[in-house]
Amino acid sequence: MPAAICSFCNQNFGSWDNVARHKRNSPPCRKKADINLNRTLERLREERRARNARRRTGPSCPSRSPPSEVDRPSTPPSDMHTDVGAPYEPFGHEALPQTDCEAIPPSATSPESQERRYWRRECPGQGGATYGPGRTTFEEIRDDEILKGAAVLGPFKDEAEWELAKWLIKHVGHTACDEFLKLSIIKERAKPSYTGKNQFFDKIDDLPGGVRWQCKEIDIKGDLPDLDKDPTGGKMRGEMVELWWRDPVECVRELIGNPMFRDAMRFAPEELYTDEDGTTRVFSEMWTGDWWQEIQKRLPPGATVAPLILSSDKTMLSNFRGDNSAWPVYLSIGNIDKETRRQVSAHATVLIGYLPIPKFDCFDKNTRSLAKYRLFHECMTVLLASVAEAGKTGAKMVCADNFVRNVWPIFAAYVADYPEQCLIACCKENRCPLCTVSPDDRGDHLPHDKRDQMETLFFMARQQEGQKDTVFEAEGIRAVYPPFWMNLPHSDIFRAFTPDLLHQLHKGVFKDHLVKWCTEIIGKLEIDQRFRQMPDHPGLRHFKNGISSVSQWTGTEHKEMEKVFLGLVAAGAQREVIEAVRAVMDFASLASLQSQTSISLLALHSALDDFHAHKKIFIDLGGRKEHFNIPKIHSLEHYEPSIRLFGSADGFNTESPERLHIDYAKNAYRASNRKDYINQMTLWLQRQESVARFSAFREWMSTPTPVQSSAPSRPLATSVPSEEDNETLVKHTYSIAKRPPPATRRVVASHIIAEDGHHATRFISALSQFLLSTHHSKYTPYDFDVFPTWKRLKFSLPDIPEVGRRHLTNLVRASAPVVPPGTGNARSRAIEPAYLDFALVKTAEANPFTDGTALHGLRIAQVRVIFQLPQHYPVKSLQPLAYVEWFTPLRAPNNVDGYHHVTRSTRKILGRDGPYAEVIPVDRIVRNAMLIPHKWGQDSKFRVNSHIDGHSFCMFKLNYKDCLPV
Repeated sequence: MPAAICSFCNQNFGSWDNVARHKRNSPPCRKKADINLNRTLERLREERRARNARRRTGPSCPSRSPPSEVDRPSTPPSDMHTDVGAPYEPFGHEALPQTDCEAIPPSATSPESQERRYWRRECPGQGGATYGPGRTTFEEIRDDEILKGAAVLGPFKDEAEWELAKWLIKHVGHTACDEFLKLSIIKERAKPSYTGKNQFFDKIDDLPGGVRWQCKEIDIKGDLPDLDKDPTGGKMRGEMVELWWRDPVECVRELIGNPMFRDAMRFAPEELYTDEDGTTRVFSEMWTGDWWQEIQKRLPPGATVAPLILSSDKTMLSNFRGDNSAWPVYLSIGNIDKETRRQVSAHATVLIGYLPIPKFDCFDKNTRSLAKYRLFHECMTVLLASVAEAGKTGAKMVCADNFVRNVWPIFAAYVADYPEQCLIACCKENRCPLCTVSPDDRGDHLPHDKRDQMETLFFMARQQEGQKDTVFEAEGIRAVYPPFWMNLPHSDIFRAFTPDLLHQLHKGVFKDHLVKWCTEIIGKLEIDQRFRQMPDHPGLRHFKNGISSVSQWTGTEHKEMEKVFLGLVAAGAQREVIEAVRAVMDFASLASLQSQTSISLLALHSALDDFHAHKKIFIDLGGRKEHFNIPKIHSLEHYEPSIRLFGSADGFNTESPERLHIDYAKNAYRASNRKDYINQMTLWLQRQESVARFSAFREWMSTPTPVQSSAPSRPLATSVPSEEDNETLVKHTYSIAKRPPPATRRVVASHIIAEDGHHATRFISALSQFLLSTHHSKYTPYDFDVFPTWKRLKFSLPDIPEVGRRHLTNLVRASAPVVPPGTGNARSRAIEPAYLDFALVKTAEANPFTDGTALHGLRIAQVRVIFQLPQHYPVKSLQPLAYVEWFTPLRAPNNVDGYHHVTRSTRKILGRDGPYAEVIPVDRIVRNAMLIPHKWGQDSKFRVNSHIDGHSFCMFKLNYKDCLPV
């Protein structure tokens, strides 16, 4: 056998294992080896591109799909300068599989910052002109308080009394409030200035109030004779109802002038781009969409648009008794960012009305539906009368930044579910409220003409006059004239409907249709079993009983199912079924992004194309009986144009109104005596809002007043951290407890190795290699050594615009099974299983499939134990260590399921196969990863789940490079 000599420094090391170890640890030789390896991989890439080009252009070559993995030679190419006659055994292991390579540790240098930058383009007819300073509502309240000589506490004598009042109004009803205030401990010790509920509510009513409620009685005339009052049948039955509402223009004045929204507000549209050339546009907030720009061009120069976002949804007020219902109507404005609008506690969405819900028993059953349509539009016309006037001339309002602007409240968007969209658009429920597609063509994925508002009003008026038009019937128009939107300036009701992610996509297309079809094809028992056997993952809902027995689902549960459904189906289904499911899952993930670009919208469109290209397989296999003329599937056609108009779909989700029902309907109803409850509900809400408003005022008073500027704006890009900041960030990409928990502070190595422990079978050899290669120590660990271990690492993922701030915590767990004391039924609790998570780990080996992408320098590993070296070891580590078992490097995504496929990486040591294991510092771990087995019951080949969370999707699917902690 030839001498074991390094080809770079010509030193003799006695064995090829020592040569490989030397090349890894000697910086000069390692650098030369990396250069040669990169040259070789580049040559292989060039050869692969040439082969693919020949396949595409060569007329005589049979077509075939490109290889999914690199054809790595088992012996080194000639230009790698391997020693003559030496076997190709890099880093001391035997020859590697063609898809495998060594996990080279990365250098200690800090990564380059991946901060995003945006470029703004000025919009024609720029709005938001100011007309001098003004006083906001909060400033008026402050000045009134000063004139009264009060300590900014309104009618309350001190801070304690105000805090008690806030608690009482929020948590205690009328009767209980009176009983509470009459308790001797309250009267004699607390001694509030209010001694009973009447005095208490008088003080609440003295607080500065908001927009007052109004009530209008509406007399409904039916079409059935009232024989009790007129036996001749000459008089028709009727019903008297009440419409409760507030002036929406005054509500806009309150919202746009609230100083608490100062930093969350925009007064003019803008175009954002991710590149300086303006080729990739961003659609996120409402002011980045096309609608605002179009309206701005119609208005006088300098006008400020207040885009009105309406939403309504009928809801039951009691789940267990009675049939009382409410029909709230909510309003917000697009000037406020969507994150603030979604926060119920911010009060950026306000209740502007309760629509009446009559019994309609004065109508024949065949005309009740039309009567419902007409009453709805009559009430909405009354409710929005002030908007129709202010939308013509504008209204001077003091805005949150203390400047006066001429504000034009323009109706822009309506958030509603499908039945209510049809009600609003005055079309039949078997039609699309946005386009003229016929009922039998809703599944064809072809373009159809949009409904035209002027044309629809024309045919409505003709029908009202008794004229019969074929278009009226062909387009499914309802005989409602005039609709409430007829006189709203600059509005177009057929563009106002926004995507309903909850009902159309998550509950509708996914749960009600796709899951049902796949269950029919794969089998209910098999689907349940796959859900039960789905691997555990931090934060993922585990359906331990399957899904077939669940009767009621929430939106959150739909989304949890979506995270794993593609991997579940791909484990055993026909190719086209997998491709169709992949298309829907990609569409759902893309549509849910909180910030879109022109590129992500193209991907959204492509995903919808893919679904329609493969959907027929569901009929062929019996999952779907016949056509795809389904309203919710057709609604997906309108997602892309709506996002371009109004910004990302998450800003208009129907989940927000459903959450508002709790505060504005259900809680208000519980505070009433169930008789004439709407009147009591409005009074209860008025008091709740007064307290919330005064609390916001006091918070505003406690914060310093910002400096006024004539053009308020926020920076488009975060500043790049300095080198010192980068060093700090790199050292703190994870967080871990200062000390391990008491139960795991003394874990014997034999338990770490054992199958009923961490099952780290090569822990001793990997630790020995770490000590030798990293610290040049020949110290020998033993299986009776005792190690302190941790159960988890915690990471904070970056706040990226596509995901938002609510899902940033990321955990990597490494805990052995925990057996509680006792045996059998005597145990106090169930055995806690092992949690040995997969993770993305930083490496430095070249990978032509990921180099230059968001996955550059990353590889999958399973983290089996997180530990610290014992005190008696001669080597000290500055941070905790992790024993990991590597998977093969990431290759090209599979062209069927779209996931990266990986297998467990193995190595032979002393002639025995086993996992490719290493001990690494924990700062090489960057976040968790979810792997789904190719087949249930096997533990060798996996799919990397890119749908598990928003950051993973953006990183794996969209190649966004700022999705990891840095």
